[in-house]
Amino acid sequence: MSAAEKRFLKIHFSSVKSHLTELFDFINGQDSYDEKIVKANFSDSLISKNLKVYKVQLAELIMRSQVAYHAKRSVRSQIRILLEEVDILIEQFLIPMAMGRLQKAIDIAKKHNETGLLVVALQYQFELERYVSRQKVKEPFKGDGKALNEAINTLSLETQLVQLMRILDASYLSGNGKEKLMVANTLKNIPHKEEWQRGDNTAAFLMAKLEALTTDNLPDRIAQQEQIIEKFQTSHYNFPNSKYSHIEMLSDLLDSYVITTRKDKVAEIITDLGNLFAEEQYNAKFLYLPAYIEAKHNFYHGIATHRLSSFGAISGLDPGVELEVENTFALGFYIFEILSNMTLGESEKVKNLLSVLQGETKSEFPDENVLLDLIEMIDHYECDNLRTVNYLLSSFQRKLKRGKAFTPFTVATYDFFREIIKNPEQKKMLAQAFLSKISGFKNDNVQKKWMQFHLNNWVDCLLHDLKFSALVYEKSMLNRRQFGRQLSEDLSLRTENR
Repeated sequence: MSAAEKRFLKIHFSSVKSHLTELFDFINGQDSYDEKIVKANFSDSLISKNLKVYKVQLAELIMRSQVAYHAKRSVRSQIRILLEEVDILIEQFLIPMAMGRLQKAIDIAKKHNETGLLVVALQYQFELERYVSRQKVKEPFKGDGKALNEAINTLSLETQLVQLMRILDASYLSGNGKEKLMVANTLKNIPHKEEWQRGDNTAAFLMAKLEALTTDNLPDRIAQQEQIIEKFQTSHYNFPNSKYSHIEMLSDLLDSYVITTRKDKVAEIITDLGNLFAEEQYNAKFLYLPAYIEAKHNFYHGIATHRLSSFGAISGLDPGVELEVENTFALGFYIFEILSNMTLGESEKVKNLLSVLQGETKSEFPDENVLLDLIEMIDHYECDNLRTVNYLLSSFQRKLKRGKAFTPFTVATYDFFREIIKNPEQKKMLAQAFLSKISGFKNDNVQKKWMQFHLNNWVDCLLHDLKFSALVYEKSMLNRRQFGRQLSEDLSLRTENR
């Protein structure tokens, strides 16, 4: 909350001293929320005994205050308030004034492409027309049927495009090519597509974004994404929350630059995102997606410092910060943070973050939880904690005997660990055999996660007698120009050039 928002809350919603104002004042004074300190401070009060209840009540109070503070500040609030005023005026039978308020709501909705509320307002016109005719009021009034039909069509298209975006969002992490093809085919069959794309509303943006994401040719995709960004920069688009769509679009382009290993362009996008967040004061949690993409890029190239996460929303280094593991991209960032620290030899940081994530993902993210267990094995192996590795292998075997189900890739990976511990002199041969088998595990969720986080890098290190803890340095000596290329190929090429 801003200082002005807090001041508004204090003046209008908590002027009388109460448990809620005391709780708010104390939490507001903390640098970051710490429930243990809150309970200790109110140990002699009802707040400590019923903290959960008071937190819910305080959240409700803050929300009411926020709604009141931002009333008429946003376009949506203006329209909603006008529609509420129309209701009141109709109850008082002040029809001419109601008509004026309703027309104003319609004009604002049209101006700002608020399609959903425009449909509501235009539909209200027809209800009011019927009301007028039924009451035999002399004021002539006709609802704009053409505008209503156009608004309904636009809203229907926007809804369809949002559904297609959700399908692509899911396929982004799963790598499901069939879903992408289905979206592309659906787009082809949308009537008047070119006409829609020339617009400035949500439908125009989503259409352009989907067209770009379903374009297989990367240079063409990048060209389309750059055109969309240019439209944002020239304020071409005019629809609700377009500034967040701008961030999302920058993230898409960032990902395309990462895939094409255009490090200079990646740096430009990160700078643009930093400038946007500095100017607009966005909630830094909107950085989860681009921060994950940057972390993926940095791990691939052996870049030790993440720039975007310096905003503070994502911190895998500060144990006092509560991790946002429920966000898929934040979780992905944390996993890359672990791997980055492993390749820097920061063993203590690895263990701390790994321990937290293993506990947080146990029920909600089972595939990531298994992956983290495998990463823990790698960490102990690299630190020569072979006794711990053997203990973890025995624990896994006991789980199997008790009937716990694991994916075939997971079982094969534990078998690989067992073999390299048992036969260290055959490490290279075993590593090569394991690498050759990995691609054969089709539709295996843990294998997909293994590939997503480039964990073959560790196996490549075994092949080349490299310590995983030295990998950042080794990667910094390579010219990695093909994203997804096996690390072993670049290492072999460097050896040949020597």
